[in-house]
Amino acid sequence: MRRGTEETGITDAKKLPIMRTLAKSHGCDAETLYSRIDASELDVHELLSEMVIENEVEVSPRPALSGRRDERFALTLKGWGEYLKVLGSIYELPE
Repeated sequence: MRRGTEETGITDAKKLPIMRTLAKSHGCDAETLYSRIDASELDVHELLSEMVIENEVEVSPRPALSGRRDERFALTLKGWGEYLKVLGSIYELPE
């Protein structure tokens, strides 16, 4: 079941900083996302989880550094499409 247009717009606005950061860096770890996005770590983690479920973001494990498992996040092809769609709606010119 698809969410309403208004709710989808709000979700897209919340996802935009994550998508923009991933697009600029072509992928990054969670710590980088937390430091570059003006939101709580919990909010970022929840949005990332939702985006992974929706196949907009892929997670790939990186070699463990100092005994800690690290993951790298990157936009999928669907994620890039969603990002471009959101950007298009933001910068749409009036007729």
